[in-house]
Amino acid sequence: MATLLEEDSDLLPEPTLQNRDNVPVKPNGKAHAVPSNPAPAESTGILGALRSKKTRDQKESRNRNVQTTVPVRTPDKQWYFRAHPDFTMSVGIDILEIHGGADEGLWFLDPRVEFPDELDTYIVPAILTRCITSDNVEFFYLAKQSAKSPKESTRRCIAEAKKNWIKQVWSPTAKGYQFRYANSMRRNPSWTNCSFEELLEKALGDNLISDPNHAVITSLLDPTDDDNGFDAADDAGE
Repeated sequence: MATLLEEDSDLLPEPTLQNRDNVPVKPNGKAHAVPSNPAPAESTGILGALRSKKTRDQKESRNRNVQTTVPVRTPDKQWYFRAHPDFTMSVGIDILEIHGGADEGLWFLDPRVEFPDELDTYIVPAILTRCITSDNVEFFYLAKQSAKSPKESTRRCIAEAKKNWIKQVWSPTAKGYQFRYANSMRRNPSWTNCSFEELLEKALGDNLISDPNHAVITSLLDPTDDDNGFDAADDAGE
């Protein structure tokens, strides 16, 4: 059996015990020092005030940057814009475009609803693509897909906007859209954290028609003299 020499005993680790409070102690009864790293006290001077102001400004900036509405349109000729490169950020939708009257504007048909066949003559198929301006305002590029729409030129513009900042302009000669590069802009677009569905709900809003008897549809399919502010009896002089 090996014999432990006295000089070798100095090589052994010093045994550690615990007192009744589970605090590690040495054999001599002295407790080990437990390191303490308390959080720094909150400054009440100028440094604390400046840090609090920075936090408030950041929160207010985030609140200001939340879009409550998302436009659905073709880009303004003065805008530089980008299109989202993800192909899932585009969706097809049927629209009604009303010119004049109380219902003027774009109306969107809920695909979960069956509408009267007579409405087909008024429906315009379209594609909505998530885009953003150089001022960080998100919008949906409205690309109509009717026979008279400049489908090819809008497709080229959107494809290029997925890679570069561009400005879209109408060419009467080409009867379509052309684009110009923003040569001085190299930064990437700052997309919001909103999901595609959240943005879509904001864009469609109250103009999403989910009722086949909606007033807009009724006025298209069954216009009446009263709806047009015209009374046949008055016209007859009665």
